[in-house]
Amino acid sequence: MGCSSSKNVTPYVLSKHLSSNYEEFMSMTKTLLQTTRFLESCLIIWLYDETSNKFENEIKHLQKLVYGLKTFNNVDACITFINNIQDEKVFLIISGAYRTLECFHHLPQLEKLYIFDSFEKINDTRHQTLKYNIIQNINSLYKQLQEDIQLCEIDFIPINVVSALTQDISFSSKLTKEQASFLFGQMIKEIASRLKFESSSRDVLIDFCRMHYMNNDEELSMINEFAKNYRPNKALWWLTNRCFISKILNRVQRTCEIDIIYKFGFLIKQANIQLNRLYEENASLMKTISVVYRGKTMSNVEFNTTIKNNNDGFLSFNNFLITTSNKKVAIDFIDRRLAIHPDKIGIIFEINIDQTLFNEKHPFALLKDTDMNKDEICFYMNTVFRIESIEQITYGVMVIWLVKLKLVNDNDQQLLHILAPTRNPELHTNQGYFLGKLLIDMEEYRRAEQVLYGLMEDPNFRSQPRRLVRLHNGLADIYTCKNEYIKALNHYRQALQISLTYLPSDHPDLASIYKAIGDNHLNQKDNIHALENYEKAIELLEKDTPQTNFAIVADLQICVNRTKQLIESNE
Repeated sequence: MGCSSSKNVTPYVLSKHLSSNYEEFMSMTKTLLQTTRFLESCLIIWLYDETSNKFENEIKHLQKLVYGLKTFNNVDACITFINNIQDEKVFLIISGAYRTLECFHHLPQLEKLYIFDSFEKINDTRHQTLKYNIIQNINSLYKQLQEDIQLCEIDFIPINVVSALTQDISFSSKLTKEQASFLFGQMIKEIASRLKFESSSRDVLIDFCRMHYMNNDEELSMINEFAKNYRPNKALWWLTNRCFISKILNRVQRTCEIDIIYKFGFLIKQANIQLNRLYEENASLMKTISVVYRGKTMSNVEFNTTIKNNNDGFLSFNNFLITTSNKKVAIDFIDRRLAIHPDKIGIIFEINIDQTLFNEKHPFALLKDTDMNKDEICFYMNTVFRIESIEQITYGVMVIWLVKLKLVNDNDQQLLHILAPTRNPELHTNQGYFLGKLLIDMEEYRRAEQVLYGLMEDPNFRSQPRRLVRLHNGLADIYTCKNEYIKALNHYRQALQISLTYLPSDHPDLASIYKAIGDNHLNQKDNIHALENYEKAIELLEKDTPQTNFAIVADLQICVNRTKQLIESNE
């Protein structure tokens, strides 16, 4: 992918080799995404006896019903595969000769285990710590999987918390993981509110989903239903009912896969409009609801670091949040989850709804209309709450944590201080870079690359040269942070090449790219080309006399002087 610089080519004249690289990038990207992308939070694996094909028909039948079923006939290969999983929870089916569960106890990704078609005693002295079902037929297995996966997905909603005492935040500096994660969620919300979508946006999403669910008859049927009957006033129905729409969005909001979130952008915007409408239509019912609840389980460590130690901080759920006015419903959910994961702790979020804080940008509403009749309140994605109190309570035989939350006023000065970087106009002219920067601060390097390469595959981006430039700049910045300077240089050159298709060669906006190219040459100790690019950047800025930014020119002059010293010291 990388392309080393040539000593015989001036830094701002691109070689023919570089101008042909774009299609290579797209081909490699397409192959990468098709071979590595998974679209749901839960992965089903079937491990069977390699000496028998007894369950071949059952496996084929289940493959038509569920998404992405993986099969293994070797226990070591299966465990290696599970160990490499980073983003999914695993539901493992075992059939055939495997009669011990000992080798699976250490796998944190394993959510639940099923023993299929077995009446034999399980040889496992520690099975109490790993919950499993013994199931005799494929229909019962499918039904149990559906129930367990639904519980897992509801519990898998990520939470972002940031301290209210956070110091000044700037994209130009290194952020903490919690700061970057919180800002990422808020930035996605801000971007979604500003995006303009093409008339083909729905078709792009449908084609994308059909490609990834091509072997799943049940979801393909739902996709066809969506293609035929989706209307903007049904957005919340699709987002809150269990189907490919909700399952994909639940995952990609958690994993920060912005290229796929973008494909859902039209639906997210229409859901916002529908929430505002439902709030008005159900105004009389809303007045009777002042508190709602949401149950969740977490590890002790996660709870302490994200919530317990951030009392009075700001909290957001990284998706549309479904809550209930019936506390018992939330308690029952925790009870069912702790039955599977007794090592976790239960948390009840008690949310105080102050009707006076309703805001059209991040609305909430009762899910009742002609298509829905639910006693649930839905909050718009990444709605921000303040943590008011955290206390331990006893409910029956369960000891759980009660976390009281309150809606935050849009004019809250502490929150405005934290969100200031996401309101910067510059951010919205270079979204790819800033999203990549946040993912790097979250130490999600793989995801940062995936996000930007994925956006390059989107027709709405490929047809817009300015957007492509931002994506290449974002990728270049990622590789610069990873010290992969040759890859970074190649992407900066691609950004320059595309920029020259809509800007004259002496345009001052090109100066930042020349400066970045110079930095990468300098990092590779190629001081001659670094100097040439710095001087080219200064030349462009000084030509633009009325708008000259003297601070930037002064910074570049420092780079020039430093580079000249390096050249002289090496002569």
